[in-house]
Amino acid sequence: MNDVILSADGMILEQQGGQIADALRALGARVSLGQGYCLRSFMRMLAAYPVLTRLSDFAPEFAAQLETWPKDGCRPAGLESLEFSRVVEMIGHPGPARLEIYHVLRGRVGGGEDVELKSWQVEMLLDVPLALGPLKHVVFGDRVAQFTFETVCNLFEFYQGVLWQLAFHGTPRECALRR
Repeated sequence: MNDVILSADGMILEQQGGQIADALRALGARVSLGQGYCLRSFMRMLAAYPVLTRLSDFAPEFAAQLETWPKDGCRPAGLESLEFSRVVEMIGHPGPARLEIYHVLRGRVGGGEDVELKSWQVEMLLDVPLALGPLKHVVFGDRVAQFTFETVCNLFEFYQGVLWQLAFHGTPRECALRR
């Protein structure tokens, strides 16, 4: 099993379309996102494969909240899509240089501009289409746009990356400041 498809209904599928029963065996497989995949699909995956919630401190809360969130229509006006990308960043000039590789989850608005998601609650983003974005290079603080590569990640990287990013987006309603 080298590649898996994450379907819109939250299932992890083999390339031939068969459903994978043991999500842990698929963690090293390369991920493709099926048609109609969105953040709700990711949350459905957590519910369909409870063993995955044991891999992250953030997962059990998201899986539990899925049933309390609206069933559809969770898409802010103007937000076209969500994009999950890998970033390769060279840091440390003039000090000791280091290379950091990490994932980001950002929004795309009309015209292709990317935006932070932290101003929206997670449940407001559930029905926004989610795609794998291009690999981004940052060299000593400057984005390198000459090269564009496809972001390739395995199921574990996608899972951890999305959950980590969602943990920082939005604030609980109880903590929201009122004007």
